[in-house]
Amino acid sequence: MGVPKIDTGPMMVDEFYLFTDRRPDEEKWELIDGEPILNASPSPIHQWILKNLIISLGLKERSAAANWTVIPGIGALVSDKSRPEPDAMILPNDRIRLFQGGRDTDEAIVLFEIMSPSTANRDLQWKRVAYASLASLTHYVVIAQDAVDVVVFARDSGFSEQRYRSLADEIAFPAIGVSLPLAEIYLNTGLE
Repeated sequence: MGVPKIDTGPMMVDEFYLFTDRRPDEEKWELIDGEPILNASPSPIHQWILKNLIISLGLKERSAAANWTVIPGIGALVSDKSRPEPDAMILPNDRIRLFQGGRDTDEAIVLFEIMSPSTANRDLQWKRVAYASLASLTHYVVIAQDAVDVVVFARDSGFSEQRYRSLADEIAFPAIGVSLPLAEIYLNTGLE
């Protein structure tokens, strides 16, 4: 029989799907440079911020009869061996119909990550560079969950860092015609 061969090469996205299809549904995996990464379970404050994002942007989407939608839990396909999964994203509506049943997209307009101490480096460095490679992306937003602190990387500023630390601040998204107040992101989190 011999010793089985161990494949030490990087995993490709299609192999990643085969791998995650055999994992429990409650596990959240990302593929980073060919390596599958299991994310820790989100904290209650993480989930509260995510809820606030979805509700706030969802209401703006509906009231404006927008040509975009906000959605959580979809991967961002940045290469054939990297598929991170932001906490939420904004997609154009015309891509949603084509996307349904899919697992990822390379056509996001805005990506949101709610940062934890264990993911800070990856969220602020690796993902910023990886997400900037998406031609459709206008903004990448990283939200702290332990303080009122939001970092925005926008294409029109070369994806340089813009920091917002006041609940009175608003993040403008000209590509979709809305602004998002930090007060809505952090509503009822105990940080306001």
